[in-house]
Amino acid sequence: MPSTLMLLSNPYRPDPRVLLEARALKEEGHEIHLLAWDREQTRPTEIDEGPIHVVRLGPKCPQRDAKRMLTRLPRFWFQALEASRRLRFDSIHAHDFDTLPLGVAISKLSGKPLLYDAHELYAKMVENEVGPASRLIWFLEKRLARKPKAVITVSEAIAKELSKGRRNPVGIVTTSQDTSAVEKEDRLAIRNRHGLSGFIVSYLGALEPGRMVEEAVTAFGPEDGITVVVAGDGTLKPTVVKEASKNPAVKYLGVVDSDEALRITWASDLVLAMMDPSNPNNVIGTPGKVINALALGRPVLTSKGVQVADKVRETGCGLIASHSKKAMIEAVMMARADPTALADMGRKGKVLYAREYSWTTSKDALLKAYKALLGPS
Repeated sequence: MPSTLMLLSNPYRPDPRVLLEARALKEEGHEIHLLAWDREQTRPTEIDEGPIHVVRLGPKCPQRDAKRMLTRLPRFWFQALEASRRLRFDSIHAHDFDTLPLGVAISKLSGKPLLYDAHELYAKMVENEVGPASRLIWFLEKRLARKPKAVITVSEAIAKELSKGRRNPVGIVTTSQDTSAVEKEDRLAIRNRHGLSGFIVSYLGALEPGRMVEEAVTAFGPEDGITVVVAGDGTLKPTVVKEASKNPAVKYLGVVDSDEALRITWASDLVLAMMDPSNPNNVIGTPGKVINALALGRPVLTSKGVQVADKVRETGCGLIASHSKKAMIEAVMMARADPTALADMGRKGKVLYAREYSWTTSKDALLKAYKALLGPS
C-alpha cells in the first residue's frame, strides 16, 4: 500500500481540499498521514479522522499576525521534520507555499518524491499583510515551485504562473466535491434542522476581512425576510457570534465539515462569494464555495474585478456587484425579488460546472500527478 505524507499549515478542521484529495487517494489504496500546524493547540494531537492519520504540532501562533507567523513557522517546520522521521511514506504532498520549503527538505533527506499543491499564489494572498516582503516571498515561491517532481493547483491562471521554469506542466485540480448524494436530500429538512427560514443567503468559509462577512451579518433584519447563514472560523468569528446572538436574521453554525457545507449550500437561495479585488490572489482564485454552488445549481453573488466574475457574466450563473455593503444589499434584494431568474442562474451554473469544474476531471488530474510521482503502478 503506497503511503503519502501531507503537510499543512492549518490545524485541519478539516481543510476541504485536503479531505477531498485524501478521499480520492484512499479509494486508490493510499495510506494518508498529515502533519498539521495547530496554532491554537486546542485539538487532538494525534487521531485518525476519516481517511487521514492526523498529527498536529505546535507552536502556538496568533492568527493574522504576520511577524509572529514568520518567526514561528520555522519552528513548525522543525517539529514536522522530526515527526516525519517516525512515519513511513513513499511520497510527500505539500499544501501551499508555507509548507513547500519543509516538503523540499523532507524530500531531500528521505529521497522520496515531492508534490506541491498550490491552493493560491501565496505571495499575492499575504501581500496586504507583509507589504514589500511579498516580493521576496514571490521570488522564493517561483524558485521553489521548480523543485517538486509534480505540481498541481486550482486554476489555469495560477498554473500558468507556476509553470514558468518547469519541465513538467502544472496540473489543475479544482476543489470540486461529489454532490450526487446531497442533491437527493430534502432542502426543507436541511433548513429545519438548522432553523433557517425565508430567503437564505449563505457564507461558508474563512471568517476574515475582505470577504463581506462583517457587512453581510449587519445588513439585514427579521423584517427583510432574509436569513444570512454563516459557517466557518477566523478572526471575525466574535463579530459573527455577537450579531447572531442579537439578530434573528443571522445564523452562525460554527465549523461544519465539507459534507454539511454542501447540504447548507443545497438549502440556500444565494451563495455569497464576494472577495476584495484589491487583493491580487482574490482576483485569480476560484473559491471552493463557488464551485460547490455551481455543482448544486445555486446562484452565486460575487464581486466586480475578480476573474470568477467573468465566468458569472459569460454564463449568467449568478450576480455581480461592486465590493461594497450597499451594492451587496441591493444585489440580494434583487435576487430575492426574482425567483424565476434565480432558478435559471442555477441551471446555467450546473452547465458550467459540468464543462469546467467536474470532480471526475479533477480526480483524473490528481491521480495523473501521483502516477508522475510514483509510477503507473
